Amino acid sequence: MLAATLAPTTLEGWLKAYPYLPGILFALVCLLILFLVLLPRLGSWRRGNGRPVLDPVQVDELITGSGALVVDLRSAEAFRMGHIRGCLHVPFADLQNRFKAPDPKASRALVLVDETDELSHQAFDLLTRRGFSWLYVMKGGMKSWRRANRPIAK
Repeated sequence: MLAATLAPTTLEGWLKAYPYLPGILFALVCLLILFLVLLPRLGSWRRGNGRPVLDPVQVDELITGSGALVVDLRSAEAFRMGHIRGCLHVPFADLQNRFKAPDPKASRALVLVDETDELSHQAFDLLTRRGFSWLYVMKGGMKSWRRANRPIAK
């Protein structure tokens, strides 16, 4: 008899015993959804911490405004599937041979792009050690470019 009074057996009994339970459950579901939405972006945020990163809209404005050069680091197959108009295709494996030292006369910023931005951060470190400045990484790579519905050339 004592056990029956401690644990409610029906939904109505649970709601009377714990009136805030639906709100707490709703809040937990909302937090879970928020976590699942942010989870794919956490890696990009962690890699870009302390580095100059730009979102796709900023990259588009930089390209049209000051004429920055976008360097696409993806493979040839991925590049042929679609790329940012006017970009320079330099596969990540060829980067060390193509960018040995900065040109002192060059005044254009370089925006590094790959599929997810992981290779771009590695390329950023390499080019910074070689003396390049005015480097940016596009946050989220081509995935974020497509998600932002920016124009793609083929």
